Amino acid sequence: MIKDILNQISSSLSSFGVNSVYTAFDNIPISKKESRYIVVSVDSFETASPIFSDLSIFLPYKAVAELSVIAPCTSSLAELYDYFDSKLLPLMDKLGSLTSALRGVSMKYDSNINRLVMKIQLSVSGISRIERSDV
Repeated sequence: MIKDILNQISSSLSSFGVNSVYTAFDNIPISKKESRYIVVSVDSFETASPIFSDLSIFLPYKAVAELSVIAPCTSSLAELYDYFDSKLLPLMDKLGSLTSALRGVSMKYDSNINRLVMKIQLSVSGISRIERSDV
C-alpha cells in the first residue's frame, strides 16, 4: 500500500506538469537527476479496521507523505517558496484517489548533498480495496 501511495502522488504530480518526480524507492543517482527534483516518501502509515463485504475487503488507511523539493544551493528561498505556491500547492487536492491536507513546510540546507531541501508534509488518507478469494 505504501508504494501505491507513492505512485499515486508521483503520477498525479507528473500528470499536472511537475517534472523530475521520484519515489523514495528509486535507485537513480543524484548525478543523473535534474538540478531541481522532488522525492516522494512516506513518513508514517496506519490502517483502521477492515470492512468486509461478500466480494471485497476495504482497508481504510492514513499516512504522512513527504515531498522533498531538492534544489541547487544557489537557489534562493524565495524561488523555492514561489515554486511551492505556484506549482505544488494548487495540486494538493488533486492527488488521485487520496484525500490530503497540508501539515507543514520547512526548509533546510543538506550538507551531505550540498543542496537546499524544502520538505512538504501532507496528511493523506484513502481506502484500499482487496478482492476476496474463494477459499
